[in-house]
Amino acid sequence: MGHRREVVIGQTVLGRPIEAVHFTPPSYATPKPPALLFGAIHGDEAVTQLMLERLADELVERPPGRDTWIVPCVNPDGVIAGTRNNANDVDLNRNFGAQNWGTARRPGYNPGTAAEDQPETQALVGLIERVGAHRLIAVHATYRMVNWDGCGEPLAQEMAERCGYPVEHDMGYPTPGSFGAKYGVERRLEVITLEVPYLTVDERGWTDCRSALRWCVDLPSD
Repeated sequence: MGHRREVVIGQTVLGRPIEAVHFTPPSYATPKPPALLFGAIHGDEAVTQLMLERLADELVERPPGRDTWIVPCVNPDGVIAGTRNNANDVDLNRNFGAQNWGTARRPGYNPGTAAEDQPETQALVGLIERVGAHRLIAVHATYRMVNWDGCGEPLAQEMAERCGYPVEHDMGYPTPGSFGAKYGVERRLEVITLEVPYLTVDERGWTDCRSALRWCVDLPSD
């Protein structure tokens, strides 16, 4: 049985808790840099929350092969409201402190008044810094791809083999102030954006990507 520890890492604009789940590997596991996976940074992508909750359930039964943090829902206010942005109408995936923050502004993609001025962004950034996570997996909807930044290409290829999605290095449009821009492009960490082609909160995303997500945390397929 895996050791599961639940931690509140921050609060939303409206005061809702942002929760993370921590799993430790067995004592005999080879030491590896921690992995961190998160979903529902956009509130209208709640299917991603369900996927990571399913992964967390499996890690209770069988621990991961590396230290693993899962944040199923970064944007609880947005999920409750059914909106992409947070309660301040900020797109949290344009709010990270990358050098390109605030450029190429588009309607609906409000980056905030300053980089990392939103409590949800601060909570996620703070957790990454505290735990020293180097493998970073962002789960999104509604494209169908495994996108990579930094040194994430080998992992992207492995995940694509397991979920059947294409590997893409370019999202096809500018993403200033994005998670990938900060941690992949600038910090050169192992960053993956897993895009599932569903908005309906059902099991299809998990069915597609179960094996790929298990691979991310060094948990073999059944």
